[in-house]
Amino acid sequence: MGYYEHGIPPVRDSRLKIGDSYTGNACDLVKCGKEGCLIQQGRGFWQAGACHMSLSLMMATTVENAVIVMHAPGGCGALLHSLSVQSAKGKGLRGKTPTTVPWLSTNLTEADVIGGGEKKLRETIEFADREYRPEIIFVVVTCAPSIIGDDAEEVVRNARLHVNADVASIHCPGFRSRLVATAYDTFYHALLRGLRLQPRPWIDFRPIDASDPNAELAEKKYLYQKSHTVNVWNATSISFADEQEVERLLTALGLKVRFFAEFSNRDELRLVSEAGLNVSMCNVHDDYILKFLEETFGTPYIIAGMPIGYRHTRDWLVTIAKHFGLDSQANALADYEEKLSIEAVEPFRKQVEGLRVLICGGVVRVGAEATALQELGLNILSIRAYHYDENVDPIFEDVAEHLPDVPVAVSNLLFEMTHQVKTLKPDLVISHAGTQGYLAKLGYPSVQLFSPDSSYFGYTGVYHNLRKIVFELKNNSYRDRLSRHIKLPYKQSYFEGSAFKYIKPLNTKK
Repeated sequence: MGYYEHGIPPVRDSRLKIGDSYTGNACDLVKCGKEGCLIQQGRGFWQAGACHMSLSLMMATTVENAVIVMHAPGGCGALLHSLSVQSAKGKGLRGKTPTTVPWLSTNLTEADVIGGGEKKLRETIEFADREYRPEIIFVVVTCAPSIIGDDAEEVVRNARLHVNADVASIHCPGFRSRLVATAYDTFYHALLRGLRLQPRPWIDFRPIDASDPNAELAEKKYLYQKSHTVNVWNATSISFADEQEVERLLTALGLKVRFFAEFSNRDELRLVSEAGLNVSMCNVHDDYILKFLEETFGTPYIIAGMPIGYRHTRDWLVTIAKHFGLDSQANALADYEEKLSIEAVEPFRKQVEGLRVLICGGVVRVGAEATALQELGLNILSIRAYHYDENVDPIFEDVAEHLPDVPVAVSNLLFEMTHQVKTLKPDLVISHAGTQGYLAKLGYPSVQLFSPDSSYFGYTGVYHNLRKIVFELKNNSYRDRLSRHIKLPYKQSYFEGSAFKYIKPLNTKK
């Protein structure tokens, strides 16, 4: 039985070669990743990491006309207050109704943990369907019911028989995986198990009448349009401006572009199978669903990194264009766009040339961003990725080729970032969202590795990124004053030795 037939999805730890603790360089990192030695890599000391429930919820809240049922103690849903606001903003930007997401909790108590919470879950699903009349009910199965052995999947299967909504179960107990990226697989597994991903005749399309004299022409038109439709798979960290830039470039090649699965609704998701190509925007984000769509509907897919910087954007664009025999047109488009962009960013480039930069965050972005900034004349001091899995081998093979001597670490622990900053003393830190407060307390300028509110991809992204860096370097009053009045929770002795002293050493020699 394959992964997709199981009610509960596999964790990424068992599906891929992964790692979350490493220090060295990109060459050895890729080698260890391929050989599997990163899987057993560990530490002498850990801080708490992220629960992959948070990312699963982040994706689920973007789906339109949905209700979320938390099968959990009451506190597990607290994150939804902020996620709902973020989701509503994203919907509004995309021309959809900016509504927040209704959510309910089974509110498991001590008695439920002892006696089981299946009855509560069934009643909550029925109430959600009756009260809100949603298109989709996402049942989020968390740590507590997973530990006590609630058969939530059986409850969901039975609920599908007598509620109007489609019911999709998201199994995301945080203890199952060391990698927060497992959340992506978990969410997509819910979609492919709980929703129909094919169009319905007479609802989504009018079947071609074989007796119609224009039937053959209509069939050819349909096949042409389908073959030139590209599904681009987005993520919450990919902004609407990024989607606009991607659509602008692909439309210039004569392709029709649709974005999935975030900020979609049930009717739109039924059209997923109606495409000639699926394109992932992130090597670690979408392989689970794209492999399913290829196996089920025969739709080929491309995972070609992120279009960040000139070289990566050209490679990404040409790789997609080759599938349609449009590579010469793509190269001509890239030539034209690069010429315009280089002229536009020249005033900013002169101001940032030679800056010493530390880059921290998601593994695909940090790799692509490092080589993209090197092209623009910045000096990359170190790269720190939150995790590593075999899907990103191409990204770090590129890093190894262009930045062979730059230190690379795999770590999502903030105390190690603090050590790096204090030791390296960079001119600028580019880091994941949520870390800017820590960096301001240290007194160092920083910009987010991505922003849901601004462009990061393509040629527009190059301009916006450099402009943000210049703005941050000129506006230093707040962080300078803050750092003078903040006492860090570390003894000075902690900053002696390597920032990654707690990572157990790897023997990379054969």
